[in-house]
Amino acid sequence: MTLSIYNNVATELKPTPTKSHYTFNLRDISKIFQGLCSANAKSVETTTDIVKLWVHENYRVFRDRMVSDDDRNKLNALIDKEYVHALNLTEEQIHGSGRIIFGDYMNGIEIESRNYEIITDINSMIAKFVDYLHDYNEGVKHPMRLVMFLEACDHVSRICRILRQPKGHALLLGVGGSGRQSLSKLATYINNYHLYQIEVTKGFNMSMWRDNLRECLMQC
Repeated sequence: MTLSIYNNVATELKPTPTKSHYTFNLRDISKIFQGLCSANAKSVETTTDIVKLWVHENYRVFRDRMVSDDDRNKLNALIDKEYVHALNLTEEQIHGSGRIIFGDYMNGIEIESRNYEIITDINSMIAKFVDYLHDYNEGVKHPMRLVMFLEACDHVSRICRILRQPKGHALLLGVGGSGRQSLSKLATYINNYHLYQIEVTKGFNMSMWRDNLRECLMQC
């Protein structure tokens, strides 16, 4: 199923001048399986659970790059078609309970002991992120005054997933003031990582960039 999705995406969603990042390769397949292997038997007990996880990972690897509803809908149709034909499941069985979100942040325990599991209660997820935000603000000089609505929480969850993966990385695109920096800070805190941020000031040059990069690598 995964190989079929990859082949269809690579064939039907070609890069264009406005979609130059629509480039897909075998690393995308490995990212899907990396996500599947993040869960354990306690998190996915049934075939439906496994398919939901598979759908979620395809969404994160492929759909999060899409820039239009038409492309996203096309991908959704490709994904639904695969599990319906291969496993005789219905779309209602997979999507009937609402949006599919997996994460390891609900229990708030040590990183090594967290389970990558499906989020069954969206309101509980929002409340958990509000708690994380409160804890973050308690320990910094400049607290973030954020409203954790569903879309913001959805983005935090996506960033958390990226950060928990080996060599995870992302390029967040958007207009200034849309929350990319703040949500990344919160996701970094949730994953118990140290944030290194380059401050671009007047007169910032290539030499200063190299110094910042050197300092960051030394901390790593």
